[in-house]
Amino acid sequence: MKFFLIEIEYVVPIEKIAELTPAHREFLQIQYNKGLLLLSGPKVPRVGGMILAKSSSQEELQTLMKEDPYLQQNYVKYTYKEFAPVKYQRFLMNWLEI
Repeated sequence: MKFFLIEIEYVVPIEKIAELTPAHREFLQIQYNKGLLLLSGPKVPRVGGMILAKSSSQEELQTLMKEDPYLQQNYVKYTYKEFAPVKYQRFLMNWLEI
């Protein structure tokens, strides 16, 4: 399994983002239910967001994230940064599959 920090940058006014936020969060909840996401939330100040995810590949994750309503409407840009966790809290062992 590979791990990714996904940085979201809003490219439209926050009012448009707010309209789609409930649908975006519904989409994210589906991914949480599958065990693919660990955490997510808006940046402070609210100019984008961050998601911590896992996937077998970046390509697979990018394909999955194309279903995000924000991305479908071209309201955001996503940047994927793969990383290899070496230190972690013990309660994360199951999610990390270690």
